[in-house]
Amino acid sequence: MIVGERVRLRAIEMDDLCLLAEWRNDPQVAEHFYEREPLSVEMQKRWFERFLGRADSEKYYIIEGLDEQKPLGTISLYRIDWRNRHSEFGRFFLADKGVRGKGYGREALTLLLEFAFDQLNLNKIYCDTQADNTAAASLYESLGFRREGLKRAHIFRKGEYIDLVVLSILASEWRDRVQDGGRL
Repeated sequence: MIVGERVRLRAIEMDDLCLLAEWRNDPQVAEHFYEREPLSVEMQKRWFERFLGRADSEKYYIIEGLDEQKPLGTISLYRIDWRNRHSEFGRFFLADKGVRGKGYGREALTLLLEFAFDQLNLNKIYCDTQADNTAAASLYESLGFRREGLKRAHIFRKGEYIDLVVLSILASEWRDRVQDGGRL
């Protein structure tokens, strides 16, 4: 378990699968997913079984509030490349609308980055987000991610193609930010 001041990141358990399916089917949560077809609990179970077989290259966590002691959302590292020491991060959302905009997501991502750089010894974390998801891009950039580029017309949504913004942060950049201002 990875514990912060207000949230912790814990492993996904079989008992979470109904909740994950419910979250993934919530239109407000799924708004920025690349794939948004309805998901059954059985489909979620099959995903979980495949995920367990990829545990070395994927780390998927439930974001849980310490005060509430309830699941708030998810965050993950995936496509972990141990040889080149980089990973994509994503599957990041707060399903609990009552905690959005209150720093829980920032703390969860900070914990994930600390874990990735300080425990897993990764050198680079990268992600992409839909160009119209300015809240996500702003959060990432506020933690030190830099824009690397653009995947033009990459996602088809609501009858139009959407660009993806590509961002990343290096371990050295993360450590410089932490040294300059303490824990983020």
